[in-house]
Amino acid sequence: MSAHAVSTADPAPSPVPCCRPCRPRARRLIDRVPRTEAVDDGLGWSEPDKAELARLAPGLLPGRIMTCDLVGALVLTELGAASATYGASLLLAAARARAAGRLWPKPGDRVALRRWPDGPVTVEGVVA
Repeated sequence: MSAHAVSTADPAPSPVPCCRPCRPRARRLIDRVPRTEAVDDGLGWSEPDKAELARLAPGLLPGRIMTCDLVGALVLTELGAASATYGASLLLAAARARAAGRLWPKPGDRVALRRWPDGPVTVEGVVA
């Protein structure tokens, strides 16, 4: 028996819990309409989407969740990957929501990020 062989007596590894309750998210009608503009930034953000984010929330940056847990997330930004915690606006919205699970980000979600002057990055909200 080689050193890399796995014994059948070893317990199976436990599955990794998802980062939010597994409830189906309500889909808006606009989410069902296929996008016609080209998305080439690797984040899933088109130029009109970025312009809309800049208009509605100046200072926030586009990003995409790679992995997440209850404490924070690994996000992909235009500058590369960054570790982020959840911002106060996201935490407050989740606390006020009836089904808070629909507000928590999950891998693949587009998010609005804030990069603070002293270095940290926070997820301020999930963009539908």
